[in-house]
Amino acid sequence: MSDEINHDEIKKEMEPVIQELEKQGVTFNSREEEFVGLGDVVETTLQTFGITEERFKQWFNLQECNCSKRKKWLNNLFSWRKK
Repeated sequence: MSDEINHDEIKKEMEPVIQELEKQGVTFNSREEEFVGLGDVVETTLQTFGITEERFKQWFNLQECNCSKRKKWLNNLFSWRKK
């Protein structure tokens, strides 16, 4: 058995894996904007009721509410592919 890498053999073995990933919506050119996270959902829901970052800061007399940081944290915690 040779230690030389046979690229055709590797491609053949990886093809079913790649096909399954593509069925799940993962492609080599997936971009961040193709995903939505928990932070995005919370932000959109609050905005539906008129609760924006600016309004939140105004209500609680804050210079900064860290809403963007919190949103990013929630997105990193739980995200999924947009349909």
